[in-house]
Amino acid sequence: MAMERPAQRPAPASQKAFPAPRATGSNRSSAAPQGARNRPILRFTTPDVRGPGWEPSGADRDEENYGRLRQSRDIPVHQLQHHQDEKHADGTTEASVRTTHSHGISYTGKRVARALIHDILACVGEFVGTFLFLFLAFQGAQSATYNRGAVNDQSLTTTDNQTILFIALSFGFSLVVVAWAFFRITGSAFNPAVTLSLWLVGGLSSRRAIGVVIAQLLGGIAAAGLSKGVTLGTFSVQNSLVTGLSSGKGLIIEMLTTALLCFTVLMLAAEKSRSTFLAPVAIGLALFVGHLASIGWTGAGINPARTFGPCVISASFPHNAWLYYVGQFLGSLLSTAIYVLLKHLDYEEVVGSIDSADASQSAAIDGAPLMKGLANTANLIPGVQIGEEVDTDAASHATVSDDVAAMEEGKAEHRPGGTLTDKA
Repeated sequence: MAMERPAQRPAPASQKAFPAPRATGSNRSSAAPQGARNRPILRFTTPDVRGPGWEPSGADRDEENYGRLRQSRDIPVHQLQHHQDEKHADGTTEASVRTTHSHGISYTGKRVARALIHDILACVGEFVGTFLFLFLAFQGAQSATYNRGAVNDQSLTTTDNQTILFIALSFGFSLVVVAWAFFRITGSAFNPAVTLSLWLVGGLSSRRAIGVVIAQLLGGIAAAGLSKGVTLGTFSVQNSLVTGLSSGKGLIIEMLTTALLCFTVLMLAAEKSRSTFLAPVAIGLALFVGHLASIGWTGAGINPARTFGPCVISASFPHNAWLYYVGQFLGSLLSTAIYVLLKHLDYEEVVGSIDSADASQSAAIDGAPLMKGLANTANLIPGVQIGEEVDTDAASHATVSDDVAAMEEGKAEHRPGGTLTDKA
């Protein structure tokens, strides 16, 4: 007598399988064949995001709706592809419907609007940052010249070392502080020459680069105007060549000092590394060194916004003002060319990555002659064993990792006293 199999109880609503898409029209041939069970399965699990103390209320009390929060759905790959490619009556696909929200704004439109908002924020940040940086720097330069009794002299002599140092510190440290404050907002270029370098290497879009340069020039004008209005004496921060220096020599000085600043930005800010957060310090020091090298000869432009602002406020453009802009942008191009060449030659492989923490890098450092000599010398001291200490730490980390893995797999349980025992 054959035994009858008991009837299967219907699955609860919360555990119902995800329905396969209905094959209609020309899509009937792509329906799941009989042997589809052997095909790959994609599992989609919806996590419970309501929190540990959440209880269903209102419409969520319905068992079917509540169960959908936790259900695990198995969808054969061929059904998933069929579901994605299924067309609606109006000819649109499922993917195209999902990219349009209920209010009629496409995802692409929202993305463009968000990018435009970010560009506006970057321009506003560059204007404010450039204004603060140059205002503080101009104030320092005005204080230095006024207190030194040079209010009637538009240029500084190479022998006025205290004034040169004071102005260089004002520009360098003003950039450090303001750049560090705005680094996470705008990137802290505050310099059209630096912006050109970042745009050439793909760090900025064309739209943002144009807006940022305009904002920087306006920030330089505003900083020069306010500095002139709140200080006494002659406004003496305008760039000018020292008497007897030719325009060609001044151009070379401006080009090289600007190239140093732009190259520092590219290597420390555009090249992301563990030391990127310290980039404003190095950039400020590069500007400080550039001022020490050029302020006694050209007045240290190094920044088109810094050169342009005082000229507008003073309503005076010297006949050789062109050499500052040409030299500064040539310096930007020079630094960018060097940076691109180094990237093309894979400069990272010359000395190895300083940001790598893998075993091969550590082994190379430990195997260096200096490290070997230090270890051998230290091992002669009683109670000091550098090699054994490192090995012990590595072994302890490995033991802890094994214990954690065993607990996760359920093969061991934690006992009072910090010990692990195997489950019987």
